Amino acid sequence: MLTQNHFAQWMDRYAEASEARDAHGAAALFAPQAEYRETPFATPIVGQDAIYRYWRDAAQQFRDVAFAYEILAVSGNLGIALWRSQFTTAASGVQAALDGVFVVEFDDQGACCRFREWWHRGAVDASTQPSESGAA
Repeated sequence: MLTQNHFAQWMDRYAEASEARDAHGAAALFAPQAEYRETPFATPIVGQDAIYRYWRDAAQQFRDVAFAYEILAVSGNLGIALWRSQFTTAASGVQAALDGVFVVEFDDQGACCRFREWWHRGAVDASTQPSESGAA
C-alpha cells in the first residue's frame, strides 16, 4: 500500500533528477520493466534502460530547470500529483513552462511500475514560478 510519505519522497527524487537533468537518477526511480508514457496516446517507453535514454536525450534540450509539485491523491498503489516545470530551451534560449499531472503506479517493492503524464506547454509567467523546494 502506497503512503503519502513514500509518494512525496518519490516526487522529491523526481524533482531533483529533473532539476539536475540527471538521467541516471530518474531511471533509478523506476522498476526494471516499468512503463513510462510521456503523453496519454504515446507508445510506452519500457524498461529502465529505455527510460534512461529518453531522459538523457531530453536533458540535453533544457537548462535552468525548476520543478514543483502538489500531491493530489494517494490510493492503493497509485499516486496522483499536479506538477509544474519551468526551463530554458537550450537551442533557442526561450523560457517555457509546463503544467501537468502524473499518475504513478508502484509495485510491491515501492518502485514505479507504470507512469503516465499529461502536460501543457506555455510561456513563463512570473506568478506561476515553481518554489525552490521542489514541493508546491
